[in-house]
Order: sequence, then C-alpha cells, then structure tokens
Amino acid sequence: MKQKCNNAPKISVGMRVAQVYFAVMAGVIVPSMANAAISDWFTNIGEEFAKIVPIIVVILGSVGVLMAGFGIISAVMAKKNQRPLEHQPHMIIGGVLCVLLIPFVINMSESVSGESAETTINGFMNN
Repeated sequence: MKQKCNNAPKISVGMRVAQVYFAVMAGVIVPSMANAAISDWFTNIGEEFAKIVPIIVVILGSVGVLMAGFGIISAVMAKKNQRPLEHQPHMIIGGVLCVLLIPFVINMSESVSGESAETTINGFMNN
C-alpha cells in the first residue's frame, strides 16, 4: 500500500504576494537603471577605446615577437636534434599574425576615435 507524503513544504499566501511585489518592483526599477547605464556606456565607448588601444598594441606586439622568436629557436633546435617540427610552425605563424595585427588595430582606433593614433601612442609612451 502506497502512503502519501504530507511533509512537502507549503508556501503561504503571504510569500506569494511578496514574490509578486518584488517582481513588479524589479520590472519597474531595473529597466530605467539599465537604460541609464547603457546609454552612458555607449556615449563613452569611443573615448575608452582610444585610451586602451596603445595598451592593446603593445601587448599584441610583444606577444607576437615572443611567439615567433620562441618558435624559430625551437625549430632550429628541433632540426639540429633531427626531430620533426611539431608546434613550431604554428608558433611562428601566430607570432607573425600578432605583429601584423598591430597596424589593423591602429587604423581601427583612428577611425573610431577620430584622433591620430600616433599622438595617442606617443602620449602613452611618454607618461
């Protein structure tokens, strides 16, 4: 014979009212706050992007040089020890791509910010 389990928690009416109240209040308050935050974010995104581009350029360049250098040294050592190339071509190609992406990032920053990337980079490097 199967017995019913009457130990299930019962949610009172007061709890349901509180849940509906908080849902309605969140639906009224959150969209206005989100709209203000998003509009400020879109307004300032060009300035923020112009400030961070020099940092991105330096990071991409250094990572590219390190990857390509490590790949070349590893390839020379592998060939010297008469071993096949495994990851070395990927490292060299990835490093070269990182170094070649720098002019692309600079040109994109100039078109977005409307300022010369040369002055931005010089200002960043001199500070």
